[in-house]
Amino acid sequence: MNDKSSSNFSKYRILGLVGRGQFGKVLCARMRDTGKLVALKELENNRFPTSKLLRELRFLLSLQHHNIVACTALVHNQKYRYLVMEYCEGGTLRDLMNHSESLTVKQCFALVNDILLGLEHAHDSSIIHCDIKPENVLLKVTSEGWQAKISDFGIARLSQEIDSDSNNTGSPGYMAPERFYGQFSVGSDLYAVGIILYELLVGKRPFSGMPTELMNAHLNYRVVIPNFLPRSLAAIITRSLEKLPKRRYSSASEMRRELVEAFQSDDFSKIQTGKDEEKHCTFFLAQKSEQFAQKNLSDKIIAIIGTEKSRFYSTSSSTLYWHSLTLDQEEQIVKSEHEIRAIAFARKNLFVLTKHSIYQFIQGKPKFLYQAPPDKAFDWAVSPQGDWLAISTGKQLEIRNLIHGRAMRLEFSSRALSCIIAFDRHHLLAIANKPETRESRVVVISRRCNIMQRLSLPIQVASGIATFTGDRVLLLEADNRHNIYLLDIKPYRLSRLPLPYEVSMMTATPWGYALTGSYNEYQTILMLLDLRGNGIGNLIIDGEVTAIAPIDINLLAIATVEVAGYKMYAIDLKKLDIDLVF
Repeated sequence: MNDKSSSNFSKYRILGLVGRGQFGKVLCARMRDTGKLVALKELENNRFPTSKLLRELRFLLSLQHHNIVACTALVHNQKYRYLVMEYCEGGTLRDLMNHSESLTVKQCFALVNDILLGLEHAHDSSIIHCDIKPENVLLKVTSEGWQAKISDFGIARLSQEIDSDSNNTGSPGYMAPERFYGQFSVGSDLYAVGIILYELLVGKRPFSGMPTELMNAHLNYRVVIPNFLPRSLAAIITRSLEKLPKRRYSSASEMRRELVEAFQSDDFSKIQTGKDEEKHCTFFLAQKSEQFAQKNLSDKIIAIIGTEKSRFYSTSSSTLYWHSLTLDQEEQIVKSEHEIRAIAFARKNLFVLTKHSIYQFIQGKPKFLYQAPPDKAFDWAVSPQGDWLAISTGKQLEIRNLIHGRAMRLEFSSRALSCIIAFDRHHLLAIANKPETRESRVVVISRRCNIMQRLSLPIQVASGIATFTGDRVLLLEADNRHNIYLLDIKPYRLSRLPLPYEVSMMTATPWGYALTGSYNEYQTILMLLDLRGNGIGNLIIDGEVTAIAPIDINLLAIATVEVAGYKMYAIDLKKLDIDLVF
């Protein structure tokens, strides 16, 4: 590596792998001088010829549009070359489509509209993408949803080159009939958009099979439009998937115009997309309650926490208890003079948060840790190892080492913290909302009060919890409680998970996440998601759920307020017919 290339590459701090392309990896990196996040698209020297690299680079540099991924530089070393690209934290459209919850028609429209806007700009520059597919559409998360950006112009062609090109490289599932014979046109890209639109609305592609089967289908079979799609959308899909290019839309702007007119003229609110997709099961606890351990309570439980042993803790606003996993044993630990707000457990130690104080229980005896200033709200977070405690009061963050007794403080000058999360044994997340822009600032802080990383999220955060997956936290949006987010810290990745019900409580488990929401006036729905955020089952529970937590690998403890009084259940998930392996 020469000095110049080494110097250029050293400008970037590699944060991690975010994906793999046809010719190499895609890395997330941070520019050392500005702190800006970028994507480094790795291209192996011996697999990606220089002529092809320069061609893609020329296309990318000439296409400056908010719906096309921007390329800002080229860096290299002896083995690899890297295109420095705009970083899209939302992943690919394929990642979003793989999520089991269906998108609304409005969300599908917005995504396809973005793709068409990007193609309109590319086509106006006489560039045909030739490989439009969900994997080549990247997503930026916005406060309104997602912004789609077209990426990977590796096999793009100039329109004047079409007649002389005999290459039929591409993705057979999205290739127009003429593409299999090495011919390209604007209509080829629009055909691929039609396939994506169909897949978004229906939940699967119109044609499937091996490459030869796909080729035969694209060449000879008509597309069957499901009956639940309105005529306006069916007409757009049908025209975009015509076998002859001349019968398709003449431009991306024409297709987009008809899509906008259809969306504005028809009511799509009652249309459920992805109808061909198999949905997860919903169970009613009342029908299966005899299968689970349960116990009548004398008080309303506000928090539950599992332990490393065969028991767990719960608390009302005044009394702390421990229970056996089968709920046949219970003991009152302490009755508090002050209102209990929350509890936490870490490495044999129980922590209790009251209205004004924090206590640590060591071998069953309470130890005073913190007293809040009078009439001042505060938040707390305990490390997974129980060796440090973080406390936020307005713009000040204090981290206390519980072993050596030292305390360190950090002042935030701009705005008060709204949420802090200890997501691993060395770091915590501090989040401050910006109501004027509906955004939030996230700061990753070490246990020694050093700022390690800053992020900007396009949402305001209501609350968040640590998860069992390394550098990942689960966030609840403040402005729309139907949306939760999986935030990966390193490398930065933000995945929006839209849910059918407003979320009221969240808990993380080794196998995923359990969320509660109001099902109706008298019942609560428990939504079970796997680690990727895919729905795996729902449980309808009578009354209001007031606390929930995992107490074993397959057990969830749930406290409720029902018509008959207060109750607690130990739900054995193995007894539910859900797609979950323990």
